[in-house]
Amino acid sequence: MKNMKTEAVVIGGGVTGAGVLRDLIMRGIPCILIEQKDLIHGTSSRNHGLLHSGARYAVRDEEAAIESYTENLILKKIAKGSVEESGGLFVKVPGDDDAYVKQWVEACARVGIPIEEISLETALKEEPYINPAAEAVFRVPDGAVDPFTLVIDTVEDAIMRGAELLRYHEVIDIHQTNGQVNGLTVQNRYNREQINISADFVINAAGPWGEKVANMAGVDMKLINNKGTLTVLNQRINRQVINRLRMPGDADIFVPARDVTIFGTTGVNVQSPDDFSLDKTEIGQMIDEGAALIPNIREIRTIRAFSGSRPLYQDEGTNDASGRNVTRGMALLDHEARDGLKGFITITGGKLTTFRYMAEKTVDLICEKRGSAETCSTHEEAMTERHQPVSSIQVHTAALKKTSDWSGRRQSQIEEYLKTARGRTVICECEQVTWAEIKAAMPDDQPFHLGDIRRRTRLGMGPCQGSYCHKRAAALAVEEGLVSPENAESALMEALSGRKKGMAVIEDTETDRQQEMMDAIYHISLGIPKGGHVHV
Repeated sequence: MKNMKTEAVVIGGGVTGAGVLRDLIMRGIPCILIEQKDLIHGTSSRNHGLLHSGARYAVRDEEAAIESYTENLILKKIAKGSVEESGGLFVKVPGDDDAYVKQWVEACARVGIPIEEISLETALKEEPYINPAAEAVFRVPDGAVDPFTLVIDTVEDAIMRGAELLRYHEVIDIHQTNGQVNGLTVQNRYNREQINISADFVINAAGPWGEKVANMAGVDMKLINNKGTLTVLNQRINRQVINRLRMPGDADIFVPARDVTIFGTTGVNVQSPDDFSLDKTEIGQMIDEGAALIPNIREIRTIRAFSGSRPLYQDEGTNDASGRNVTRGMALLDHEARDGLKGFITITGGKLTTFRYMAEKTVDLICEKRGSAETCSTHEEAMTERHQPVSSIQVHTAALKKTSDWSGRRQSQIEEYLKTARGRTVICECEQVTWAEIKAAMPDDQPFHLGDIRRRTRLGMGPCQGSYCHKRAAALAVEEGLVSPENAESALMEALSGRKKGMAVIEDTETDRQQEMMDAIYHISLGIPKGGHVHV
């Protein structure tokens, strides 16, 4: 069995774990991140991508509101490649509570969130899709954040500084002696190889899987798995974030996400964090509710739906089936003080927007325990800018712009691949992804996954949902000897299944036609039996 040694192990490759890893290594603390699948496969990728101004929580959760606004300003400086300073609107529609508007305005002023009331005429010029009968509109400093690039860039920044990453490794045992955690055992999900990792600190940043990790350490901790469902519109209908001005509820946010809009969400407590199920009735009700804010939402094509669990923590639990009344603030649990287990810390709850602050407080606690005085600098030191102009002039203009806006640290590698005709080939027309970009993004530490490439390039995220590009990418990967035919087969079927799951629950004529087209390509033209295999 292989052995490794470090000072701190972080469990969970979502945004919180990524933030903790970067903060640890920036303070000179050796660290390893363990992720059971790929980076950002869980909750961190299953959300609006809203960079909160804090205004949503100002009335009911002042602490979360203040944290959100403070971190909003910081992320706009340190993660420019992942953040769009879109701004946002809060819109009161007929039937919403007048008293709440007054309460909200006072709460925003109290916590220091800048808001500005604007005329409906101005609002409609900026956002023509909003309800023309709206009764009040306020401008807020919301933004949009790409969670995929944010997490991947944060982890890569940490690795560049000396941190380590083990993807597709599952924690199977947490070691402890005399009330002190001293490491853990992980197992490779593919070759079953086990690794013993010695460490002084184990940080549980596993999101909704955090309860399972805590229980493995012998700690009793309960999390509420609050599942939210969202939909993706096939075009960007709004320049700014559009929020409904009422007490936070279902179906009240539209967030611009590059060339599309993400709409949602719902909130239902579920038993398992692995419950990514989708309910057609729930989605239909969500769209009906969303029509109060965007009246012609049913006329805009919805290309897919997705869901994920928020990890909500509170000491006494809750009977609230929606989870709406549980704080969105973070929970930092020192299990030495709480449970008598030294070296074990849980960081959970919070928001995507507050991940850096959550990491800072977690590492502050570790430094206190190790008797060191290193201070946090993650709020000052920016990560590598995503926008890196690519010099090739032989690529289609749209593909060149996409690559330039997306390349980051892979710029030189992508440019090298673009020197070949194949490298310049656009594999995904919807998102203008070239083979050079795909090849440069392929992780070399585990088998080929189209989902892993999607998270790094946006392959298959456009209106056709990978109908054409998944097959092309898999075939070229085999042709270039980068993967085996068997691995490519498995990856292709997994990607196809995942895309169709999100499309099948959408009651939209165009999306139904797209799914029929996908079936025709894969099951008729390519002869792949449904649930069967493909030979590439």
